[in-house]
Amino acid sequence: MLVDHQTIAALQGRLLTELAAPGDWWDGASRRAIMEEARVAAAGLAARGPLPAAAVEVIHRVVNDSGQLTRAWADDQIDALGDGPYAEIVGVTAIVTALDVFARAIGDHPLDLLAPVDGSPAAERPDGVGDVGAWIAMTEEKALANVSRALSLVPRTNATWRALVTESYSRGPQMLELTWERALTRPQIELVAAQISKLQECFY
Repeated sequence: MLVDHQTIAALQGRLLTELAAPGDWWDGASRRAIMEEARVAAAGLAARGPLPAAAVEVIHRVVNDSGQLTRAWADDQIDALGDGPYAEIVGVTAIVTALDVFARAIGDHPLDLLAPVDGSPAAERPDGVGDVGAWIAMTEEKALANVSRALSLVPRTNATWRALVTESYSRGPQMLELTWERALTRPQIELVAAQISKLQECFY
């Protein structure tokens, strides 16, 4: 089943609307600054904007050097920011970068970022997260794939991340089906995903 350009544009617009709102630990203006800094990093430009130095470090390294990150480096940034704010920065950066890469791949300009929404972040640590051997706490519920658990420390951000993954790739329950009725077959889709993961030095 083909997904038309208008459907994709509507989804991506909804994701950017969510990112403009207050998040888990960062307010709307700060999340907008994170996205702007991610675009600065992708362009190879020097850091700018109002974010703390550790936040800028995380954004630039995630965008440009993710394959070389180490646990010691992450621990330093988490000590400076807190594990929740750190996780949210990683999530927001990953989402806007994925949207921008998609736009470039199909020959479009990146979508305009939206004006930040006023309000306070949730500032709540979710129940059921703990040390599962990752760099940050994750949900202890193993029914979910790790890619869905990775940002479980920041539920608002994770909901946006999972929506992107679901609509762009897995389609939720379809992940368990061996045949997908789409423009590409399931093996073709997995081949593309595996090659991209290899090129991006994806942990998974």
